[in-house]
Amino acid sequence: MKNLIAELLVKLAEKDAELDEQDARISALECLVTSLIGQMSSTDFYSFTTRINEDITQFTSCNNTHLKHPELIQQHMRKLLQLKPK
Repeated sequence: MKNLIAELLVKLAEKDAELDEQDARISALECLVTSLIGQMSSTDFYSFTTRINEDITQFTSCNNTHLKHPELIQQHMRKLLQLKPK
């Protein structure tokens, strides 16, 4: 019984480390995208957001099986696109 608990604790710790790594990657990508958006001209930003919104609509309407939570993806993309270039 102790071995089973120990194995479960090890697996839990591994999953926690994986989630931390994934969170760090997502944060890094968000910083990168934010920086890139900040460097865009207003015209480029408008074109970019228009294209992204079209792609989001296409992804969510075609029921892609690899998208587990399309509503959350839409929400986060729109949050990122609320940034306005200088």
